[in-house]
Amino acid sequence: MKSSTPLILFLLTSLTTVTSFAPVSSAHDVVHRDVLSTSVADKTSALFMAGFGGGETSSKKGKNKKAGAKLPKLEAKAQWDRYAELKQCQKFTVGVRIKGDGDKNGDWMEVGRVRSENDEFTEVAVARQRALIAEHAKRLYPVQIPANAFLEWGYLPEEKSEWAVVDKSKGDEAPAGIEKKMGFEGISDKATGFYCFYHEGRIVEREDEGKGKRTSVV
Repeated sequence: MKSSTPLILFLLTSLTTVTSFAPVSSAHDVVHRDVLSTSVADKTSALFMAGFGGGETSSKKGKNKKAGAKLPKLEAKAQWDRYAELKQCQKFTVGVRIKGDGDKNGDWMEVGRVRSENDEFTEVAVARQRALIAEHAKRLYPVQIPANAFLEWGYLPEEKSEWAVVDKSKGDEAPAGIEKKMGFEGISDKATGFYCFYHEGRIVEREDEGKGKRTSVV
């Protein structure tokens, strides 16, 4: 038994030495690593939420972009040219009025005329070109139409003498490219030169009978 005592002491000493080099994970170390990992994840999430998509999938962002898409802005000259090209189609008088509270609306003010392919899109022609109509209305009636006025658009149907109100949704819901099948011509405005014709040195209203030369919209 005495001869085995040194061996036992050596084995115990070796075991203690090996154990002293093993990493010890205290409760404090575990908690610290967990807090650090959570902090990094939170910061990454916060960056993503603060203007980089908010965690939306690409398909969802695509839907939102499509839903918020705006219709292309129409150019006055292009729509005037299209109006002239549709000379075989029926023309309808268009105008605006100031919408008041309840039934207290203003009087209708004539602004110009619209045409559409095969006379099929009269309401759409008014609604889709409403910005051009409103802009020209303010040129023609700068005193009657305040800058902050809320306008309604309408046209005179062929067989009726009363104005027909056109909701702007008619234009917003129209298929893409419909503006190429319609046109707008405003009443000649001598002060600005918009929609003016010249015949023998004088401004005339239109050239339906082949008289007059159209000027460019300025």
